[in-house]
Amino acid sequence: MTGPVALVLTLVLGAAAALAVFQAEIGRAFRRVRTHLSPPPPEPSTPAIEELAAALRRVRRQVLAPAPGTPMARRRGTAAAYDDLLGQAARALGVPDLLTDLREGTDREAERLRLEHLLREAGLVLDQPWSDRR
Repeated sequence: MTGPVALVLTLVLGAAAALAVFQAEIGRAFRRVRTHLSPPPPEPSTPAIEELAAALRRVRRQVLAPAPGTPMARRRGTAAAYDDLLGQAARALGVPDLLTDLREGTDREAERLRLEHLLREAGLVLDQPWSDRR
């Protein structure tokens, strides 16, 4: 075996040995190039559904049973915050939301109940689980 065949075989064996010896360094170099060329996806602009569910449960407790002596302005603000959280959860789960378009009153309260029902059907737990109670 002389000539070009021996040269090709030597080069192939040398490349295979180099790949085996420098495998970790080659992998790191590929990862650096990949992260440089394709940056990680952007963080989601909305909170995770788990965070929304925890916030909904916390604020829902305050809406349903406000502390004695809580001013009406705080009660309305808490209810508005709860409605905002319901809207975010509805968008996250793809549930139709009419709550944000309604003014305060009976229609808004009925829509709040309907939206809570639809979110429960979508799998969101609005009632406080035993492990979260204090």
